Amino acid sequence: MDAASSRTPGARQRACTRCDGLTDRPVLVSDVHQNSGPGFSVYACPDCAPHFPVLPDVAALLPGAGERRAR
Repeated sequence: MDAASSRTPGARQRACTRCDGLTDRPVLVSDVHQNSGPGFSVYACPDCAPHFPVLPDVAALLPGAGERRAR
């Protein structure tokens, strides 16, 4: 993708949280939840994304999740 087409209106560019570069192929690496106000998502470029841990499955964090799956 050339520089001119990467600046088209509506293009979903995000800044990589690790290298600060812009990417048009962002990878979600974290969700930040806050008590006051909306949370936000943290993105990385495809090259930096493997340096972040895998996001957990929210359902697996609930009490008794393993018991429900076993049934």
